[in-house]
Amino acid sequence: MKKVLIKGPLLTSSGYGVHARQVFNALKTRKDIDLYTQVTNWGNCSWILDTSSKTIKDILECSHKTKTFKKFDESFQVLIPNEWSKIATKDFGVTAGFECDIVKKSWIEDCNSMDAVIVPSLFAKNAFLKTCKKNKINLKTKISVINEWYYRDFDKEESNSNLDIDQHFKFKKNILIFCQVSNIDSKSDRKNLIKTITSACDAIEDFNCGILLKTNLGKSSNLYKKKIIEIIKERIDIKFHKKISFLFGNFSISELKSLYENEKISCFLSGTRGEGWGLPFIEAAACGLPIIAPNHSAYKEFLEEDFIKVNYSLVTFNNDPRFTDREEEPKWAEFEYKDMVDKIHLFFKNEKKFNNISVNRKKIIKQNFNFNNIIVNYTKFFESNCKWHTC
Repeated sequence: MKKVLIKGPLLTSSGYGVHARQVFNALKTRKDIDLYTQVTNWGNCSWILDTSSKTIKDILECSHKTKTFKKFDESFQVLIPNEWSKIATKDFGVTAGFECDIVKKSWIEDCNSMDAVIVPSLFAKNAFLKTCKKNKINLKTKISVINEWYYRDFDKEESNSNLDIDQHFKFKKNILIFCQVSNIDSKSDRKNLIKTITSACDAIEDFNCGILLKTNLGKSSNLYKKKIIEIIKERIDIKFHKKISFLFGNFSISELKSLYENEKISCFLSGTRGEGWGLPFIEAAACGLPIIAPNHSAYKEFLEEDFIKVNYSLVTFNNDPRFTDREEEPKWAEFEYKDMVDKIHLFFKNEKKFNNISVNRKKIIKQNFNFNNIIVNYTKFFESNCKWHTC
């Protein structure tokens, strides 16, 4: 049997952690391999060590084996491209890149060092292709798009959740804002959280409506909770504080489902500047929740026309040299404040219409982005690149 290593933040509560666990579960469908794991950090994100989860238990078991084995036939590295390395006979890079229109030039070289590369969206792939074209660099390695699936447990009729969320609601109607703060500097925060909250507060100032904010700064400790509350209350007008409720902690899948499906949650709102895929978006859509967001980024690939689109401009930002080159002018989306306010008003004036649209989109999401359909794409990738045949 082939010795296959998957390396990445498999045990972290992060988008890359979810992606890494999906690649792990895809590899588990192969019958021709002996699977090993090398677990890495992801920034300051919390770790998940719940051994009641079969996936987590399997990752830990595979990790124990890795200590006694070093030579691998294949590696799957779910990391930023500059973290990839030649560690097996065949090496495959898995990444979402960086959520703007171009990537770091050296990442093309990193791609060319791999035998193949997987990204979750055309949006992510196009950033690599644009970088190649702009700098006249030859991309020799094929980049394959394999989407991420929504949680399989979302297909269960009952959520079986013990989550007592009602205590957090101050209003019968609430806008859900769900994201991790990527930078305490609002101009560099990819999620654009402060501007999003402010526009929502302006939109519902005279409505009997609140905002439920599920957020974090990477970890869910009491210290981090206190810090994020302080940051938001400092930057949001005091008159809006009564509108905002906070929700913290790592949720189980059934608790997430209960949150999205709660009758007091009216819609999902995001002012994100860019998404390589958008896990909360597909989670909310798979639960039939209406979505308001900038008309830009990877989530358009699974939402298509079935969300409330906010106008935006592509703007150059103060780029982080870890992800883009200083001399370049990378761009991401800056939503139009007034249009965000107008679109929130539009939603509440036409809730029934947008709820019906979201119910129809839920059916499409469940048809196209379920576990079984995405595994078919992984199987095709394995057959083409790993000389594995199912028959």
